[in-house]
Amino acid sequence: MQYHYEFILATMAVLGILFLFTFFKTVLPIRRNRMFRWLLVAESVTLIFNVLSTWYNSSFGQVPLIVINTFDVLFFIGFVSRDFLFYCYIESLVQERAPAIRLPRFLVWTVVEVSLLLILTSPWSGIVYSINDSGYHIGRFYRLVLYTNAYSYLLFSIGIVLAAISRNVLARIERFSLIGACLILVVGNIMRMLYPTYLLMDSFYMISILVMYLSFQNPDLYIERKTGLLNQSAALSILQEFGKRETFSVFALVLDDFSENRRLYGVRQMDAGLRIIADYLRTRYPDCFIAYLEEGRFMLIARQVLPVTTMCRDFDRRLQEPWHDIHVSLYLTASYVAFCGPLQVERPDIFLNYVATALRRAEEENQLVVIDEQERQRADHDAKIRAAVDWAITNNTVEVYYQPLYGTKEQRIIGAEALSRIVDPELGMISPGEFIQVAERSGSITQLGEQVFEKVCAFLAHQDAVALGIEKINVNLSPIQCRDERMPERLLAIAGNHHIDLSRFKLEITESALADRNVLQNNMKRLQEQHAVFSLDDFGTGYSNLMRVLRFPFSDVKLDMSFVQAYFSRHNRLLPAIIDGFQSFGVQVTAEGVETREMARELTRLGCSILQGYYFSKPLPEKEFLAYVARTQHDPEHTIRF
Repeated sequence: MQYHYEFILATMAVLGILFLFTFFKTVLPIRRNRMFRWLLVAESVTLIFNVLSTWYNSSFGQVPLIVINTFDVLFFIGFVSRDFLFYCYIESLVQERAPAIRLPRFLVWTVVEVSLLLILTSPWSGIVYSINDSGYHIGRFYRLVLYTNAYSYLLFSIGIVLAAISRNVLARIERFSLIGACLILVVGNIMRMLYPTYLLMDSFYMISILVMYLSFQNPDLYIERKTGLLNQSAALSILQEFGKRETFSVFALVLDDFSENRRLYGVRQMDAGLRIIADYLRTRYPDCFIAYLEEGRFMLIARQVLPVTTMCRDFDRRLQEPWHDIHVSLYLTASYVAFCGPLQVERPDIFLNYVATALRRAEEENQLVVIDEQERQRADHDAKIRAAVDWAITNNTVEVYYQPLYGTKEQRIIGAEALSRIVDPELGMISPGEFIQVAERSGSITQLGEQVFEKVCAFLAHQDAVALGIEKINVNLSPIQCRDERMPERLLAIAGNHHIDLSRFKLEITESALADRNVLQNNMKRLQEQHAVFSLDDFGTGYSNLMRVLRFPFSDVKLDMSFVQAYFSRHNRLLPAIIDGFQSFGVQVTAEGVETREMARELTRLGCSILQGYYFSKPLPEKEFLAYVARTQHDPEHTIRF
């Protein structure tokens, strides 16, 4: 029988390259990587002894029988072990995303154990193959053993991949890669059956392994580019691996006011500073796995118990000096989080949420936060709020409340601010201070804002607000919306669907959105061309000054509640000067947090054009708001006077 070896050289070349990258380039100490290394070993054994056994079998009589038997046995061991290790690799990969997905151990091991037993006894039994004076012969159960083994593990692999897909724990490219790798092997086994004289199966296996390497094993996939540290995906894999142990340690730190420092120093300087800090951490803690989680957050993971107090003190001491490099000099502060113990959660991403929640609290309170049971409950509560926000957005159940705006010149209610409210079946009414922050962090704030805008459009389309004296409805735009260059088109499309002109709105933009000046100015210009007007929200809570605000086309500036109330508590006497300054440039001033008659009188005297606060009304549902406006506008007994 004439065998064809022409496909082997390319397969061996690719295998050699993968060996170099996998065994000599740093990889994570996790089960998946160990399984991939063993899979490469099995492929090498199969490939080498496939060539040797085929060569010597076709040259029978020139080599001692014991050598031929040894080569044949090693080839078959590699062949069935390769299928088994392929499944083990797929299983370890899937279990990183969903640990509960696995097949019974006895089923997984039985197939390969029976196959190996039949192979090892074959030199005497002839079940798989036999060699006698006439040469090499295929045994009665040759195909049954090899292809039962191969297709069993392929079916096992496809089964757990489909289970992972059904649980939506795999990214789209990961789904295609895993299914594709399995289908390549199916085709390879079919080709081996149809063309037994062509050594094709190793090539198909090598293509499948290469697909998995490019999709999952390339170490560069787990490196964060700015710092050279591990990225979040790598951190999740390490947490999953360490979670199998009884105890491991985490020390996390966040650079305080990271966004503000990035604006202050510039993106290039901050990125350079991150690299300097990363180098410091690598040098100082070589036994830790160090990951950068974006937004100035670093996490160190260790098998041993870490000296947290000492680490905090050492890093604080280092922060007393600037982080220096060419054209870089950064003065920073940091806050810290610590954990020591078992993982105690089903998935590592849940633990990562605990770390993120603890880091936010550490930064707010400027103290070390230890992740304990109370901290876990706080993070679980945040997760429930996030789920409630997502559910409300998906099911269009975000409610809109309206807080009246009082015009001091008109001496009546002239508008309202639209405010989002979420009522969850389990959590009840969720505070806006909670769910707005959650929506901003999760990226769902854009959908939330657009849903509120659409409901306000529907309100204006079905109610004769002008007849009630309502000139404009104020609608908030989040900083994330303001950074989106497609935001004007989406708002115009929503308003157009309800046949509402943008002149009916006053779009409120917070101070933090002013940092992205070019994008914001372009968005405001496009909306202004469609008759929209703008108000700067929460003035006095950030770093904006009068001249910076005047670079933007704001018709109105809303003074933050804390800024207004500080004036009345005698803690801040700047309010009159601020109001005069804006008025001198023709910008109206709205005051939030008006709670008493005296505050309303004084703010009117100072020149505020619009007042908002509980003195007039709390935020009201649509029907209650309409009733309130009708009552205050037309019933003399309920007319607002001060």
